[in-house]
Amino acid sequence: MCYWQLRVSNLKHLTLVLLCCYNFIFAQQDTSSLASAKKIRLDEAILLGIKNNRQLKLANTDLAIANENVGQAKIAKAPRISLNGGYNYIGDPKLYEGFYARNVTVDYYDHQAFANIISSLPIYAGNAINTRINQQELISQMQESAVRMTEADVKNAITEQYFTLEKLYRQIEVTKQNIINTDIRINQLKSRVKNGQNLTSDLLRTELQQSNFKVSVFRSTNTIQLISNYLDILIGFPTNTILKPEVTESMIPTENMNLQESLEEAFQNREEIKRASIRIKLSESSLSLTKSGFKPNLNANLILNTEYPAQWPNYVNILNYWAAGLSLNWDISSFYNLKHRINGDKLEIDKSNIALEVTKDQITTEVKNAFVRYAESKENIKTYKKDVELSMSNYKIVKSRYDNDFALISEIVDAELQLNNSRISLVNANLDLIIQYYSLQYAMGKL
Repeated sequence: MCYWQLRVSNLKHLTLVLLCCYNFIFAQQDTSSLASAKKIRLDEAILLGIKNNRQLKLANTDLAIANENVGQAKIAKAPRISLNGGYNYIGDPKLYEGFYARNVTVDYYDHQAFANIISSLPIYAGNAINTRINQQELISQMQESAVRMTEADVKNAITEQYFTLEKLYRQIEVTKQNIINTDIRINQLKSRVKNGQNLTSDLLRTELQQSNFKVSVFRSTNTIQLISNYLDILIGFPTNTILKPEVTESMIPTENMNLQESLEEAFQNREEIKRASIRIKLSESSLSLTKSGFKPNLNANLILNTEYPAQWPNYVNILNYWAAGLSLNWDISSFYNLKHRINGDKLEIDKSNIALEVTKDQITTEVKNAFVRYAESKENIKTYKKDVELSMSNYKIVKSRYDNDFALISEIVDAELQLNNSRISLVNANLDLIIQYYSLQYAMGKL
């Protein structure tokens, strides 16, 4: 029985040693890249994102295309002018009698040419032209809204990643301080183990704790590189640039928000609601365009023509003339063909109205969630501050007892770990408050 207990104890010690060695290897990775990180302010990052972000450039390009389409639609009001001309050489003209029974060679001009200029101006088209222009203007407005939405998305993404990056830097600072503290304890423990005051397992456990701290720093460093890469893409930096946020205490919001006021601002500012309203107008415009099919089209025409030879009886020469008049086109079949299209357009209007209400419901949910998370974050800070105070008091008591040989090494290790976790939780809570504040601003359409 004693032999078995001794064997299990040795296996535990061996496991601790192996874990220490394993974690130590990974914790030794070079973190010097953070020392050369490029410092950047939040406002600077946002301005760079607005200027360089590729998604925003795509949205602006779509807006430019939509504006060009408006100009193209307006051209329909302008007169249409076409120039036509042609030349033919006529060789060996013959007249046949019967079914190619006998032919007679005709003395005819070998050259034939014509030219004309035709102009047409729409006078009335059942308001279809103005409706199409209005549709393109509405599409342009939707694209303007899409640009603003994309800009807000870019700002929100930059803000969230920016403060997440700062979280990691703060966690590394706290953890590095714990590494220094455990270094001191390890040196003390080595001498105490030699003197028989502590067991080797106490030393191994402390070394394991330190190696875990180093692994935590290593992982956070890798995450910083990944988030920096994502931020680089958002703001247009080279993707190997490591970024270091410049965050001050003044950036922690203290503003008290009101849920009802937040909802009202969201309904007023959110581009999704504006786009949904424009879609209703587009659907109404489509119905108006369909109904214009019941009405006739009236055009004014002008023709300038010249021909050689002129095809007039007993008169071969050049003929010039001009002609002016009106043309009317009325598709009578539209009176019964457009019935289903009109019903479809009316249903599309109903669908657009429902979509507007759905959008409002979604925004209401987003604002409420962001508001609750913001209020939660403010309360969490109070809790975590108290946790740090309690953890520090506990650590001081345990350390004093340990220094006077009244506490085990496991107690001080646990106390220090608890203090480390509470400090990191407080750091995260402060930065979460900032992130939730900007999330609420985004939900309100103010970002």
